[in-house]
Amino acid sequence: MLEEKRIISLTNTKDKVLTNLKCDVLNLKDLIMAKQTLKKIGALKKVFNNFFDEPVKKAFDAYKSIRDRRNSIILDVEEKESVLKQNIIQYLDENDIQDGEFTRTEGIEFKINMSDFIEGVRNGNVPENLISVNESQLKKEIKTMGDILDIPGITVIKKKFIRLKNDYYQKSLN
Repeated sequence: MLEEKRIISLTNTKDKVLTNLKCDVLNLKDLIMAKQTLKKIGALKKVFNNFFDEPVKKAFDAYKSIRDRRNSIILDVEEKESVLKQNIIQYLDENDIQDGEFTRTEGIEFKINMSDFIEGVRNGNVPENLISVNESQLKKEIKTMGDILDIPGITVIKKKFIRLKNDYYQKSLN
């Protein structure tokens, strides 16, 4: 289990770092202090991640095992339930029996032919609210193509940010 004393100690350290955090960078001295603070924050994040990585992995593995077992059992039950329901419906229909215990409803299933769907979008025959963007795939495309990505309606905006080199985190931990 997690060491409660260690969590409290890490939390107190985090609170101390964040309480004393100065975010303004107005001169060279502030820049130096900000860079040192970023190193501390990066090291602190790494410590927390490392501390929780193993328990999170164990908990997730246990969750997946339990979920998969549950789903396997439920799938077997639902398959038998579905067959039984279909057989009941078939019997009732074949014998023209009205049974008050069962409420008959009709469901709808659908399949999508993507090429026809896309053609419908092109022709304006598909309502806009049915169209969505796969943001995960879009991010992969942007990562690959960068700002030369040419997809109508998509604008890639470069944003400046800084990242401390990994060796700074290591030095801060020591």
